Amino acid sequence: MRYIVAVALLGATCTVWAAVPLRGTGAPGALLLVVAAVCVSAGLLRLVRKDSGQQERYVFPGLFGGLLYTANDVLLRTGWETGAAVSVIVLEALHPSRPWHTGLLAVAVACYLLAVHQAESAVPAAVFRGQSRVLLASLVLVVVATGVAMVPASSTQSGWLEILAALAAMTAGGLALPL
Repeated sequence: MRYIVAVALLGATCTVWAAVPLRGTGAPGALLLVVAAVCVSAGLLRLVRKDSGQQERYVFPGLFGGLLYTANDVLLRTGWETGAAVSVIVLEALHPSRPWHTGLLAVAVACYLLAVHQAESAVPAAVFRGQSRVLLASLVLVVVATGVAMVPASSTQSGWLEILAALAAMTAGGLALPL
């Protein structure tokens, strides 16, 4: 239950953090905010629903029963967390460049996805102990990417350094996330 609470808090924090400030993003920003909120809520509902017992399936459930079973299947089989992560990242990209803000969001999204994985799996948290070096390297690379992004744009190599540091951070984070 504590992982589900952590998923709820981290999902809400990521969504709000990416949306601030909402002004200036227009209709795409508002739409992405709604998509992120729906994906976080549906992912949370999926985690809660997954733990509850399945009802019996009847051969002829009727119209309402069929719609209910279909909605339940869509809820349980859709990757809501991926949609939430993508919409939060795109929502953050709509804002003017704020490297420290984006760096903190990257860490929060990674924590959100790790909490989701922990909430839906039966393995203990110690499973990440073997990946602690990769997670630490990913965190260091996010800090480096954030620092490089703060270098003034007048430097000709700033753009390349920013891209390389961001790619290294994403690669290390991707290696750390369990499949």
